[in-house]
Amino acid sequence: MNIVITVIIILFVLAIVLAPIFSGALIAALLLLTAIVVGIIIWKRNYEMKKTVLKDYDSEKLIIQNVQRGGVIRLLNVDGQNGDLDLKVVGRNLYMEGDYSWFELECVNAEGEKFWVDVEDDDELVVSIVLKKLQKADIKFSPNSLDMIDENESGSASYEGQKFLYIDSGEAVFYKRSDDKVKEKLYYWDFKSGKYLISAERWDNAEGKSGMEYFYSQILKPASIIVYSIRGESAE
Repeated sequence: MNIVITVIIILFVLAIVLAPIFSGALIAALLLLTAIVVGIIIWKRNYEMKKTVLKDYDSEKLIIQNVQRGGVIRLLNVDGQNGDLDLKVVGRNLYMEGDYSWFELECVNAEGEKFWVDVEDDDELVVSIVLKKLQKADIKFSPNSLDMIDENESGSASYEGQKFLYIDSGEAVFYKRSDDKVKEKLYYWDFKSGKYLISAERWDNAEGKSGMEYFYSQILKPASIIVYSIRGESAE
């Protein structure tokens, strides 16, 4: 969207500068060119986003990368669960950081309890499930400032006596239900200890308000993920 704004500003400045020199018809043509360029940029952005969201949709393989709203999955060996965890997917939310993307499956179990499953498929498949939402007081960061950890690209987080090492941070855009009209910006920090993750997220919404959230997650082995269906019959 920043590209669109930049193009509009440049072409309008040119129109103002050239107005005393050239005829009104030429200025009108320049403004029309502005509208065409902006339309092409918006179309290309929406096309790329749709392609990203649906990149695996044509495949009928029962794999987590293909799961959409209405799909049913089983997760094995999840901490705090008695036996296997059967979940129905009620939403697929998209994260984009530049050209890189990953998604989150919003799920419910038979009792209606909510679960969130993150899926990243870059060089390798990484799937994690949020075990609990934490409070800032639950975690100790070293150094104390997350911004300093981000700047140094190193640091750690401690939770219940367990030390988590910094692995990544960055800025992304969150699209609710993969809809480009419903989006929020966030900055994230990820820390890892074995098969567990601590994540900190700073959110900025459309009203200019911000807030922090903290999560404790478990990384799942690919063999512990069973996909029964990739979408429901009435899934959108």
